[in-house]
Amino acid sequence: MTPLSRRQFAAATAALAVGCRSKPSRLPTRPAPGSSTSALGGDLQAELLDTEDGVISIDINDPQRGPRNAQVVLVVFSDFECPFCRDMAHVLERVRKELPSRTRVVFKHLPIPTHPKARAAAVAAQVVFLEAGSEAFWRFHDRCFAHPHDLDIDRLTAWARDEGVKAEAISARGPDAEKIVGQHVALAERLKVGGTPKLYINAKRVDGAYPYDQIREWVDEQL
Repeated sequence: MTPLSRRQFAAATAALAVGCRSKPSRLPTRPAPGSSTSALGGDLQAELLDTEDGVISIDINDPQRGPRNAQVVLVVFSDFECPFCRDMAHVLERVRKELPSRTRVVFKHLPIPTHPKARAAAVAAQVVFLEAGSEAFWRFHDRCFAHPHDLDIDRLTAWARDEGVKAEAISARGPDAEKIVGQHVALAERLKVGGTPKLYINAKRVDGAYPYDQIREWVDEQL
């Protein structure tokens, strides 16, 4: 067999590198009109996620976990009195921990009218987010799901205080939080979301709760 020339060897090596290259990273969201056009992770203030049901807006008022340049955005519409939402929350947290640099979870409030304490819990959680930030919100989120039968105003106020949110701040921020919760509900109505949990894995719609293995399979398809 004739030995490869230096040029042939270089060409073969380059072809092999192309053939073994992993799938290029892609961003599932796009800048919202009027927002900064800086790359995600910079000063972009609002994004749009195109889904099977329509466009989902994501902005600084939405509680989130994970990097802005993640390949997979998981938008969940959730209700703190819904036991299936609690199950979904556990699944999403497991996925996020296993793929911390490649997934981002975005939380949208969707308190169901037949759940009498869900709206108050949603507003209180959003107040905590506005006043104390993301990590405080997720701790409050976990506490609500851990104690779904204790979502009375006094208990919610005490939990918010545990996150450093004073009573006067709860009152002052309440209208802003109520407005944001209302915007999430209106978005769900436009998307024709009929119940909770409702999950979007990039463009893919997922109705109801599914076990970890199935959610992870759908996430992996996006990587």
